[in-house]
Amino acid sequence: MRIIIWILAISIIFNLIGLAITYRYLKTKRHLGGVTQSLIQNRVEYNKQFRKQLLFIHHSVGKNWLNEGGLQDSLAGFGVGVHSVTYGSDIGQDTDMSDWISKFNDYFEKMLKYDIRPDILYPGDMENDIIMFKPCFPNSDIGADGVPPGNPLEIDRTIWNYKSVFENLGERFLKTPRKLFIYVTAPPLVPGETSAENAGRAREFNNWVKSDFMTDYRKRTGPENFWVFDLFDVLADSSNYLKSEYRRSDTNSHPNADGSREATSRFLQFLSENEIFKPESEQ
Repeated sequence: MRIIIWILAISIIFNLIGLAITYRYLKTKRHLGGVTQSLIQNRVEYNKQFRKQLLFIHHSVGKNWLNEGGLQDSLAGFGVGVHSVTYGSDIGQDTDMSDWISKFNDYFEKMLKYDIRPDILYPGDMENDIIMFKPCFPNSDIGADGVPPGNPLEIDRTIWNYKSVFENLGERFLKTPRKLFIYVTAPPLVPGETSAENAGRAREFNNWVKSDFMTDYRKRTGPENFWVFDLFDVLADSSNYLKSEYRRSDTNSHPNADGSREATSRFLQFLSENEIFKPESEQ
C-alpha cells in the first residue's frame, strides 16, 4: 500500500511540475508575441519616415560601413531607410559569390518583404525598393581565370565562375524592372591574405562587371535598374591590396573607420553622379 501511495505522490508532483513548466512557457510565448506585435507596429511608424526602403545584404565590413562610416545616417538624408541583413538569417548568412544565385532564387520574395530580424517582415503591400548586396573580402582572392562559360554555383574562385554569376543574375534583375539592384564589389585584402596575381584578377573582374556586363545588360534589357559600386577600387592601392591607411592591422582585411568613412563619401558621390536617387531636399 505504501508503495502505491509513494507512486501516486511522485506522479502528482511530476504532474504539477509539468503544469508549472507549461504555464510558464505559454506565458512567455504570449509575452514574446506581444513584444513582436509591438515591435512590428513601431517599425511601421518608423518606416513611414522614408520614401524608399533599401535592403543591404552584408557581413562585418558592411556593418562597420553602416555604423563607423555613417552610411546608414547618410542614406537617411536621402529619405532611404536601411534594412540590414547579415549573419543569422537565411538571406544574410552566406555571401560568397557562389551563394548569390540560390539566394536570389530561394529567398527573393523574402528579400522584398524583409524589415528587421529573420522573423519580422513588412505587413501589407510594403516592399523594399532597393536591394544592395556585397560579398565578403575573401572573394577578392581569385585564384585563376577559369574556363568559360564558368559555373555560378562552383565554390572555386575564378573569373569565369564569377562572370557566370552575373550572367544568371541578370535574368532576375530583368524580371523585376521596378526594383533597383546595387552590387557592391568585394573589398580588397591585406597583402598577407592574397597574392598580387589574385588581387589583380579581382580588379579585372570588377572592371568587367561595372563596364562590360552592365553595358551589355542595358543593351539587351533596357531598364537601368542595375548599378555597381566599386568598393574595391575605393579601398585598394595601386597593387590592388587594401590601402595601408585603411588597415586595422597587417593581418586584418576589415577596413578601419577611415576606410568606412571614405567609402560613404564615395558612395554618396556615386549616387549623385548617376542620379540614382536624390536627397529629400532636392525632390
